[in-house]
Amino acid sequence: MAAVAVAGVASAQVSLTGTFNLDVDNTPTVSNATVGAGDVILSATASEDLGGGMSVKVNTTLQTANGRGGKVTNNGYSMDVAGGFGTVTYKNYLSGAAGLSAGISAENDMNDVAGGYTARSRFQYTLPTIAAGLSASIYWDATNGTDAQGVINGATAGSGFKTTKYTVGYASGPLGVSMSNSNASGANASYTVTFDAGVAKLAAYTQSGGTTEFTITAPVGALNIGFHNISGSAKANGYTAAYALSKRTGLSFNYVNQTDTGGNYRVRLGHSF
Repeated sequence: MAAVAVAGVASAQVSLTGTFNLDVDNTPTVSNATVGAGDVILSATASEDLGGGMSVKVNTTLQTANGRGGKVTNNGYSMDVAGGFGTVTYKNYLSGAAGLSAGISAENDMNDVAGGYTARSRFQYTLPTIAAGLSASIYWDATNGTDAQGVINGATAGSGFKTTKYTVGYASGPLGVSMSNSNASGANASYTVTFDAGVAKLAAYTQSGGTTEFTITAPVGALNIGFHNISGSAKANGYTAAYALSKRTGLSFNYVNQTDTGGNYRVRLGHSF
């Protein structure tokens, strides 16, 4: 039994997943529609049971050159160590502007509308479950150097882990609420509310003195439709329609009308594997 237990502890589970996308789109910097060659995003995840109620999980995501400005990029990597003490996380990732990031966009999930991508490093501690539905975490962020496409370049890290943030959330049935804040200069508390009404999912986000967002998505058979509105310093409306051709293949149309760049769209044939 001991030998079996040791073998079980020593073994790790590794999974490879990804998506292949073929796009027809225009962007704020391209006036005519372009057909993108195959863009592949590949994610590798490994997890292991360390015994004693502890586990570790690591992940990294790669994207081919067609997806991000003609360069093969590492879109981020992370490590989680979990146990009765909670979860400790380190990750290096691409962060969009604060908000819902609902994915209703023609480019970069509306992050271009709300400020673009920023490469960050983060240490995070998530408390163990205190009460059913209640979650809380505290994290420390550092902004890394990037190139024009937002590609992570940790070698030119600038700010160090100077930004402390926290998030408290509560979920019960179809309703979820959360509040976040940080010690960054000029930072304002932000609040998110989500509600699953069955026939549609609604979400609202607001930041004191800043951005306000609203999203609604609803399934209509194999078709999923949605609307996204963002206001404040950056304003835009987004629309999406996604049709499931099979369990792993889908066709989608996204359109976003931005105040500063006008309308852009994306038609995507995507296949997950």
